[in-house]
Amino acid sequence: MNIQFTFRARDRRFIAVGDSWPGNRNDIVVFRATMAEQVAGYRLLIGDGAYRSALEAITSRNKSKAFAKRRARAEHGIARLKDYKVLRQHRRRGGTIIDTARAVAVLHNLKIDYP
Repeated sequence: MNIQFTFRARDRRFIAVGDSWPGNRNDIVVFRATMAEQVAGYRLLIGDGAYRSALEAITSRNKSKAFAKRRARAEHGIARLKDYKVLRQHRRRGGTIIDTARAVAVLHNLKIDYP
C-alpha cells in the first residue's frame, strides 16, 4: 500500500493523511490525487526525489545539511508509525487501511499532547 502522510517537523505531529493506493504507483501520482489539495496552505513541504515535479515540495537538489536534518525528522515520524502493530500486520480488507492509518496518526498526535 502507498499512503501519503504530511508531518510537521517542528512538533512531530501528523497534519494530513491521504488515501491509500496500490503500492506500485508513483509517489507523485498519489500525492497529486490525494494530498495536493489538503496541503495547499503549507509553504514548506519536503520530499524525496520522487516529488521533483511537484511545485509544492522542496527536494534535495544541492544536498544541504539543513534539508537533510528536516527530512530525517520526517522519516523518523514515519518510522514511529511503523511501531504500531496494527499497521505492520494489517489483516483486514484493503479499504480499511486508510481508516487504520488515520486512527494511528491521531493516536500518535495524542501521545505527543499527553505523554
